[in-house]
Parts: sequence; C-alpha cells; structure tokens
Amino acid sequence: MDGDAERGVARKHDFGVKQQALAHMIEARDTAWLASIGGTDGLLDALHTSPAGLSREELAEDGGSLSARAEAFGTNRLVYPDPKSFFSLLLAAFKDLTIIILCVAAVVSLVLGVALPEKREEFGYLEGIAIVLVVLVVVVVQASIDYSKERKFRELNSVKDNYDVTVRRGGETVSIPADSLLVGDILKVAAGDKLAADGLLIESSKIKTNESAMTGEPIDIGKDVWMGPDDEESDPFLLSGTTISEGVGHLVVVATGTHSQWGIILSKLIEEPVDTPLQKRLDRLAWNIGKIGIVMATLTFAVSMLRWIVESSQDGEWDGTQVLKFFIDSVTIVVVAIPEGLPLAITLGLAFAQKKMMQDMNLVRRLEACETMGSATQLNADKTGTLTANRMTVVESYLGGAKLLHQADGPAARDPSVPDKSATVADAATGEPAEVGVVFSPADVAGAGTESGLSRTFRETFAVNVAVNSQANLQVKANGLVEHLGSKTECALLQLIESWGYSYAAVRVAAPPTRIWLFDSTRKRMSSTSALPGRPGVQRLHTKGAPETLVPLLSYQMGLDGRIAPFTDADRAALVLNVDRLAERGLRTLLLAYRDVDVPLDDKVFWDTAPETDLTLLGVVGIKDPIRPETLEAVRLLKGAGVNVRMVTGDNVLTASFIAREAGILDEGGVVLDGPTFRKMSQEELDAVAIKIQVLARSTPTDKLALVKQHKRMGEVVAVTGDGTNDAPALKEADVGFALGLAGTEVAKEACDIVILDDNIQSMAKAVLWGRSVFWSIRKFLQFQLVVNVVAVSLNFISACAGEELPLGPVPLLWVNMIMDSMGALALATEPPRPDLMKQKPFGRFAPLINRGMYRNIIFLSIYQLAVCLVLQFAGGSLFDITCAEDDDDCHKIIPSIIFNTFVFMQIFSEINARRITEKNIFAGIFHSYYFGTIIIITTIIQVLLMLLVGRTSVGRAIRIVTIPGSGWVASIILGALILPVGFIARLWPLAWSIGPEDGDPLAMSKLEKLLHSRCGVARGWTCSRPSKRNATGTTRRWGPLSAQRLGHSMRRPPSWRRPTGI
Repeated sequence: MDGDAERGVARKHDFGVKQQALAHMIEARDTAWLASIGGTDGLLDALHTSPAGLSREELAEDGGSLSARAEAFGTNRLVYPDPKSFFSLLLAAFKDLTIIILCVAAVVSLVLGVALPEKREEFGYLEGIAIVLVVLVVVVVQASIDYSKERKFRELNSVKDNYDVTVRRGGETVSIPADSLLVGDILKVAAGDKLAADGLLIESSKIKTNESAMTGEPIDIGKDVWMGPDDEESDPFLLSGTTISEGVGHLVVVATGTHSQWGIILSKLIEEPVDTPLQKRLDRLAWNIGKIGIVMATLTFAVSMLRWIVESSQDGEWDGTQVLKFFIDSVTIVVVAIPEGLPLAITLGLAFAQKKMMQDMNLVRRLEACETMGSATQLNADKTGTLTANRMTVVESYLGGAKLLHQADGPAARDPSVPDKSATVADAATGEPAEVGVVFSPADVAGAGTESGLSRTFRETFAVNVAVNSQANLQVKANGLVEHLGSKTECALLQLIESWGYSYAAVRVAAPPTRIWLFDSTRKRMSSTSALPGRPGVQRLHTKGAPETLVPLLSYQMGLDGRIAPFTDADRAALVLNVDRLAERGLRTLLLAYRDVDVPLDDKVFWDTAPETDLTLLGVVGIKDPIRPETLEAVRLLKGAGVNVRMVTGDNVLTASFIAREAGILDEGGVVLDGPTFRKMSQEELDAVAIKIQVLARSTPTDKLALVKQHKRMGEVVAVTGDGTNDAPALKEADVGFALGLAGTEVAKEACDIVILDDNIQSMAKAVLWGRSVFWSIRKFLQFQLVVNVVAVSLNFISACAGEELPLGPVPLLWVNMIMDSMGALALATEPPRPDLMKQKPFGRFAPLINRGMYRNIIFLSIYQLAVCLVLQFAGGSLFDITCAEDDDDCHKIIPSIIFNTFVFMQIFSEINARRITEKNIFAGIFHSYYFGTIIIITTIIQVLLMLLVGRTSVGRAIRIVTIPGSGWVASIILGALILPVGFIARLWPLAWSIGPEDGDPLAMSKLEKLLHSRCGVARGWTCSRPSKRNATGTTRRWGPLSAQRLGHSMRRPPSWRRPTGI
C-alpha cells in the first residue's frame, strides 16, 4: 500500500499511475520516479498502451469514446477564463463606490420628491430621476466598453487549439483534433509542430524543442529517449505549448488539458483583478466627500433648528412644517456635495484614451490600465521577444579576413571599433586582415563587387554553403512575420543570405544535397555535399560547426575577392583572435568551410564518413538574439519619464549585461544580480537592493514574480512585459501587464492588461504618455468639479443658516452637476496628450489625487464664485433695481435665475481655466483641441436656449428658472469671464505658501503648513503632535495637515490634538 501510494498508483480504472504523479514527473523532470515504475516500458504498461498506441480492444469499447481513460486522466480541453457577459459587466460597474453613493442619493431624492406636495409642484422628483439616468448611462457605457474590448481580444486570440495532430492508435497512424488527445496516446511530432500535451519521448531522431514559450529563452533544447537510471544526460520530457525545432519522434502523452504544464499556468489566471491605484484613490475621494456632505448637512440642520427654536419661542408660533423643510434642505446639501459627474468623467476619459491607444496598436483589456501605466515607476522587461527580436540573427562576422557588421533591415548604428570601409577596402588585396564595416541589405549587395567588400564569387559560395548544409526553413506568415522552422541558428544563416538577395529555396533546387552528415554532440559540426556545376563528378562538401573543432582542419581560405589562398599560421591566429572577440561579446560562433572532392559517390568506403580535411575557410559568423531597432529609443523615453527599466532574463550574467548595455538599460555602476543570489537574499537585503537592480540574470519565472511582489510591497507601481507562458504569473500580479500580440502565447495574452498588437516596445512609451494624460485629465476635471461642489454646498449652507430660500434649487443644481459637468468632463478628457508629460516623474502608488496646486486653485476660485453668488443673493435686488411685490412669485425668481445663469457661465469659463493646473498660459495648444472648443460652444448654446426657452414656460417657473433682463445677461457673462484673471492670479500665488501634498513628496509640508502647525492653538495653551507610522519598507511617514486629508489621498492624516500635561 505504501509503495503504491509513493508511486501514485490509481485503482479506480486499474491504471498503474495517477494523474497527479504524472504531472509531478513532468514538472520536476523526475527520472527517479520514472525509474521506480520500470522506466519508459513500465510507464507504457501502467498506462495500458504501447509504442503502437492505444489497443484496438480499448478503442472498440463504448463506441470508441475512451471514457474510462478520459475520466481517469482528463481530456485535452484547456479551461480559458470565460468572457464576462454584458449583464455581469453591468453588475460589476454597479459595485463602484461612487455609483453606490449616487444610488442612495437618488432613492432619497425620489422619495422626498414624490412624497412631498411642495417638491412635486417644483418637479423635485426630476433630480432623483436624473441621477438614476446618469447612473444608468455610466454603467451602460462602462459595460459596453468592457464588452467591446473583450470581444476584440477574443477575436485577436480566437485561433488557439483548433489544429490536428498525428497519433498512433491500434497500430495505425491517424489524424485527430488536438483536443481529442488522451493520456497514453502515442503522438508523432516533427519540426514545426506545436506540442498539444505533455509527453515522454519514446522514439527520437535528433529531436530539439524550442521552449521559449515556457522558459523565455530561444535556445533549442536537445531531447532524447531516457535509457535508464545510469542515463543522467538525456532529457525525455516534452512540454505542452512548446514547439519542435528540428528532428522527428514519438512521445507518450502523460498530461493533458488542465493537468499539463500549459493548463496549470492557465488555470492560475482565472481570478478577479485587484483595484488599481486610481480606483483606490477615487474610492477614498468619494467616501470622504460623502462624509463632508453629511457633516455640512448636519450643521445646516442643527443651525436651522437652533434658529427655528429661538424665533418660535419669541413669536410663540411653532410651525412643524419648517422642520421638514430644514431636513429637505439638508438632504439637498448632501446630494449637492456628491460629484455626480465624476464617474462619467472618468469613464469618458479612459474610453477616449482606450480608443486612441488602439490606434497606437495597444489593445487595452482593462480600461483602468490606461491610467495605471501613467503611474508606473518600475518596468520589469522580459528580454526575449520584448527587448530583443526573439529570433537568432547574424549580427557580426569575420569573412575573408575582414570584420563585417550585419543588419538585414535598414541602417544600423556604426560600431565605433570598426573603421570606415572606404579607408580599409584596399587592404583586402594585400592579404592582410582588413576591417570592413558593412551593413548588408538587398540594395547594398545588388551592386556589390570586389570594390564594395564581397565579390560575387564569395557571396555565391557562401550562400550555397548555407542553403545546402541546413535542415531549417523560413515561412512567411499572413501577418508578414517570418517564422523560423527548425534550428534557430540555421534560420539565422538563411535569413542572412535572403537579405543578400538570394533565395535559399531556389539554391537548394539548383544544388540539391547528395549526402548529409547531421550535427551531433561529438563531432560538433554538420556537413552536406552537392554536385559542383560545370565539373562533372566533383562534389562540394559544405561544413559548418564549432570553430574549435574545425580550425585544425583548415588548409585554405577564400578572400573577399573570391580568390583562394593558403591558410597560414598568421591567418589562424587572426581567426582565433576574432572568434574569441565574438564570444566575449556574448555571440554564438559558427565556422563555415568547404572542400571540393573528386571521388565518385558510389565509393561507399570513402563516403562512409565526411571527408572534413583540407577545408577552405569562408569565415566565422557571430549569432545572437538582437535587440529590436526601436528598443534603445523606447528605453531612453521611459527612463526620461522616470520609469526604472530593468531586464529580467535567463541568460548568464555576462551575456545579459552586454545586452542590457546595448539596450540602454544598464548604466555605469548599475546593479546586476543573478537568480540564485536573488533567491538567497534576506528581506532586509531585498528592501535595500530591489529598486537598484537593473539586470536580473539566470532568473526563473518564480524570481520574476517574486520581484514584482517585492516592488509592490515597497509601494511601487509595477509594469511587466512578456510574451511567453512562463511570464503569465508575473503579468497577472503586476499593476500593468503587457503581452506581445504577434509573438505572445495565448496564456500570456490572457494574463495581461494591455496587448501590444505590433510587438513594438515603443508602444509602452505611448501607453505611459496616454496614462499620464488620463491622470491629468481626471485631475483637471476634479478641480473643475470640486469648485462647483464647494461653492454650491457653501452657498446653500449659508443661505439655509440665514433663513433664506436656497438660491440653487434641485433642478438647476442637477443641470450644473449632470449636464454642464458631463460636458466639461468630455471637453477635458478629449484633449490630446502633451509630449512634455514624458519629462515628468511618475505619480507612483501614493501620489495624491488632489495636489497642492489644485488645492490652491480650488480655494481661490471657490472664494471668488462664492463671493459673487452671495452678493447676488443678498444684494442682487438693489444691484439690478428689482423690486417685487410680495405675491409676485415670478419676480422673486429673477435673482435666483441670475445667480443660476452666472453660476453656469462661471463654470463654462472655469473649464478653460482647468486646462492647466500650474502653468500660467491656459490657452497653450487650445487651437489643437478641436473637441474642447466645440464642446465649449455647444455648452454655451445649450445654456442660452435653456434660459430663453424654458424660462418662458410654466415648467421653468416651477423649477425656479425664469427669463432675466439684459443687465442680468451682461453681468452673468462678465462675472463668468472674470474667472480667467482670477485663475491667473491664483497661479501667481507661490505653492510654498499653499496647503496640500506635492506630487514629488506627498509628505512634505509647505511653509504655510509649517507655520500653521507651529502656531496651532498656542494662545489657548494647546499643542499639536504628529503621530508616526512605519510603512512597508520600514521608513517613517510624517502625516500632513487636516486640509490635505479631507479629500482622501492615501498618505496624509490629520494631526492629533492634545492639551499639555497639567492643564
């Protein structure tokens, strides 16, 4: 029993192993467990299968359904996260805290508006209806955007597992759908195949796999059949989601569907995302504004009650209906305090950014990611496929005694160590090694002769050598991407000669191989022969391999001009020196040579082994996975934007450091760590070095995930890039995960927040720009909206306490909060992003939503608008020479209508004022903001029509909007326009003498705050102290002033007040 348990024996269907044990064997590459059940043969017996496949008897059971096997081990259907329905997206939108508060306000407003006759007569219920409509608009728009982008993503990622595979069943080779594979099937694989399940190799002919989708590295991994406990070198384990790069073979399927390595990673992605930094800030803001509204409403009710009690006791009349009126006024203040337009403003801003980012080839899967990327402080970039092209490429060579640089696409940056070719080509004729800086492209090579570096003879000899002595192929996909089929090293050589203007396929047709000696680990080279045109009976032997094995076999070399010369000791020394130089730069080196042999092919004794002696050297090529052409500029932009870019790779330290320097990531003195060192660090060591790391080499997917968690724990906003399945956990954990749309796996795209459709790393820089633009748009609208709310609440509070009618009734206030604010949100959200935003530092996780400049502007503008409204409220009649009879209701509504009209025009001009928060010139770029200007004009027209048309109707009189005299129009426009100079004066006020947090240091106190803090209540014998609290990194936070905390940014708290000891 114990032995069975250890081996994972399954009794239910009488199979010899359990699925969990098979999955563990694959994940842990556990050959010891494989040996414990009798090796490959024992595993086949336990699975009731054989090299011929599932038995005919089992195939005949249950009509061939194989239900018992499927029940024991599962099917090969992967469980992708289900797309959310439109209804579920609606429900998710309703969970927003601001939406919940608005719903409560709508219910209260509707109940009071319908239940009270006075409210019904003034159409008081319209406010509740309007709030409901706005809530519905917000959630429907939000859900529609989410549904639309999810549908686009599904279309992008629709082709996943719909392909056929070849298996042996009942001794016959048949083709079945990939999702019909079962554990125990014998699966045939060949170069170019994608593995549909995990398996154990049972037959192999030079099998190599590309596991970059799982490990992130493009190096091919050799696979071979495991021969027994003494075989410590063979790797027989094949992983689902990887591809066969070369060779053919058969494997027994041991894990399928959700039990496979691909499925296990995919299953970890089915979880709800956490709130973004913006969502948390907005939730705090909404909650704190609601609390402020309740406090103001309570004060209003208390003051009104106190005044009613005093007046009633003096008059001897106790009118109970006044208490109800006080309550209604208090509720109105609560409703007014809530920024109803805020959810719509944010939705519009994010939707506009999402649409524009789609044009920049960024498919945003989570709308909030638009803004979050603008707050990113750390970018942990995967090397392969993100910083590099994810394809091996010849980047440098030593051909014909000359150094050459290669780049197949467009111009390349000059290597400063290589002299200009015009000065050194002449040296080639002398036989001395020349240094020729050549950038090859089809246009360059088409007219190249001996004077341009490479002769036609040399190029043709080299091209035939590469094309014939190769088993690889290139395939151009529908999207234009060239796919490498077979050895990535051979594909790099094929792409080199293709860039020279040669078709490798045509060369193979013209010179088909006659004999092939495949590469093996002992010889470390590969050779092929082909007939030599014009010389009957002569075979040309084409050889390539490791330089250290072929250099001793060289006797001649071909020069740049195509002439053959003896290979001297000096030539040998120069060759070894250049091979070492290429290797030191992290390049894989490959030597190419040839020999002409005049021996008949039917001489089997001679041709039994490759005649690899007296070879003629063509040259040595240096191959690597190069950085993308746009990487250097993208990294520069991101670093300039204050984003800390680092490379996370499985490469060794030296190679990773070289590539990081080439990409502009690694600076002088930058920290380079390897995975083993990183894993051994204590928490204190991680806290000290995590931000400084620029390269994390020899890392595993677990290291990448741990680094993301460490940065988040330290309060950083983390972005991660990746294309492989191994990147999925880190993509999911990060605040923003970027996956590559072309080269990325389905699992990576499922895990990410943004899909880069064109795989261009510069798209991330654009995402940062749009994210910052969205954040500033939200800030601009908040400044605009909060001025409206502060003035409206203060005006109604003062009026209620003074016993006056509220100057802004429910419907006029609703008009301002819903229509005007929504138009303002649309105007501010549609402004194009400013390039100078990339020169600012990132906001980070703890940056305040409302900063010091916004506090200053809100205070100045609110004081001005409140002063204007109060003057009109208490002195408007005399100013406009309006005298009303006591029973003339229409006349009494003129001043409130003027106040309403003036209030609206102040908001129209306030939209222009909100275009800039700290800059003096608010008109900069306004003529490029076509949407903004159009919306301002439309808003003004709507307001004029409302006053002129609705003001003449009975509905207008019921909602306290009537026509106003010409002097009222003039005053409204002039007083509204004065917002612009007031805003300019506000910007002249030094930020050092304002209150509120700074973007750079939210904890820093201004001079005014320090002054207030040092003098807080000294005359009364009070002192104020600031409590300290330690953050996640162990540093002490100093809490800021009460004013900065009122609107809910995360890092500040009010000071605590205490009377000195003994008082």
